Amino acid sequence: MSEDQASFDYLGAVLNQAILGALGHGIYTCILLFTLWTIFSSKQVRSKARKFMALIIILLYISATIFLVFNWAYVIYAYSKKGEAYATVLQALSSSPQAQAFRWVSGITSGVNTDIAGTIMIWRCWIVWGRRWRPVIIPILLFLGQAVFGCFALHVDLYETFNLGPTPEKSKVSWTTMYLSFSLGTTLLCTTLIIYRIVTVRRFPGGISAAARTYRGIVEILVVSALLYSVTLIIFIILISRGGATSVYSQIIYIPITGIAPTLIVARVASGQTRPNDSWQASGVSMLQFGSGTENHTDGILSINRREFDLEHGEPNY
Repeated sequence: MSEDQASFDYLGAVLNQAILGALGHGIYTCILLFTLWTIFSSKQVRSKARKFMALIIILLYISATIFLVFNWAYVIYAYSKKGEAYATVLQALSSSPQAQAFRWVSGITSGVNTDIAGTIMIWRCWIVWGRRWRPVIIPILLFLGQAVFGCFALHVDLYETFNLGPTPEKSKVSWTTMYLSFSLGTTLLCTTLIIYRIVTVRRFPGGISAAARTYRGIVEILVVSALLYSVTLIIFIILISRGGATSVYSQIIYIPITGIAPTLIVARVASGQTRPNDSWQASGVSMLQFGSGTENHTDGILSINRREFDLEHGEPNY
C-alpha cells in the first residue's frame, strides 16, 4: 500500500470512528437513563450501596462523555479548520495542540474508566466472599500491576505531548498492552470467583445445581457483562498492537463499554431480575441477596444476609 493510500485510509478511519463513537454513546445514554429511572422510580428503600453504584455509573458516563466531546472537537478542528488539503489535515491530527490535548484526555478517561471498572469487580468479589480478603488478594495484585503499567503508559504520553524526547511507538504499545492485559486478568478472575462462590454456597437443597438455578439471573448478567468487557479489551489490545488505520477505532469502542458493562449489572439488579420470585420460598436461598429486600435483608448490589447465614464460616448464625 502506498503512503498516500495509507494516509487516505487513516483520514477516513478518523472520521468514521467519530461517527461510530456518537452512535455508541447514544446507546450508552439510553442504557444509563433506563438504569437511573429504574433505580429512582422504585418504591423500595434505596440503600447507600445502591446510591453509591448510581453515582459510580454516572461518573463513568461523564468520563465517556468528556472523551466523546474532545474527540469531536479534535475531528472538527482537523477537517473544518485545516481541511484545505489532506496534508494539513494529517498535520492537525498528529501534531497540533488539539491533537496533543486529545491524547491526554483519551489517556486519562480510558484510564479512569478502566480503573473504576476494575475496582467495581474487586468490590463485588469481596462482598460475595463474605468480606474476606484472601480470595481477592490476587485480583488486587493484578489491579496494582495494572496501575503501575498505566503510569508507564501515561509517562510515554507525557513525553510525546511536551516533546521532551523521542519515545518509540513500540514501547508505548508494550506498556499499554500490559496495562490492558492486567485489567483483563482482573476482570476474568473476579468474575470466575464470584460465579464459583454463588454456585457452591452451602445449604441449598439439591446442592450446586439448586444454587445455580436460584441465582441464574445474576450469574447470567455477570457472564454477559464480563464477556462484553473482556471481548472489547481483547479487541482494543489487538488494534493498538497492529497499528495502522484501524487502531483509531480502539478507544472509541472501548471507553463506552467500560461504562456499559457495570451499568447493565446495575440495571438488572435494580429491575429485580437477579432474584426470582420463588427464591423467597426456599429456606436457604437468602444467603446471598442481590438487589433490595425487606427490612430483614441488607439492600445492595451484592449484599449478604448475615442473620440467615454466616458466609465467613459457612454455618447458620441464629
